[in-house]
Amino acid sequence: MITGFNHTSFTVADIDKSVAFWTGLLGFKAASVSPREGKWQEEVTGIPDACLMVAHLFGHGHHVEFIQYLSGAIVGRPPQPALPGAGHVCLETDNIEVTWKVLIDAGASPQGKIADVSSGAVRGARAGYLRDPNGILIELLQLAAQ
Repeated sequence: MITGFNHTSFTVADIDKSVAFWTGLLGFKAASVSPREGKWQEEVTGIPDACLMVAHLFGHGHHVEFIQYLSGAIVGRPPQPALPGAGHVCLETDNIEVTWKVLIDAGASPQGKIADVSSGAVRGARAGYLRDPNGILIELLQLAAQ
């Protein structure tokens, strides 16, 4: 059965943009950025003739992988948050307004807006969804002061 959690991966259109955004603004460190090719890529992904560029980033206790399909890519819009299978990364911040502005100024785009959270176990927090330059959904979360 399952013995651990290894990483979370996102497919992107421009891996260089993702690496720059996530390392330069979100505090992750790039461990490697390298091509992956060969029949096994097609077999693993189910995408004919798949040739990939893969980046592995580490930060905030997480391992994030970005994949750019150099061949076999499908062009389309990133999924909306309500689409089954869509995901997001939630990052905590100590000042949501400042972080939001810095990320928007660096190429992120708002998916929603910053709002007060007052339901469930999280009360007095503030949150908002935005997208990185490749369309990956990021939730910014500022927890209530303790």
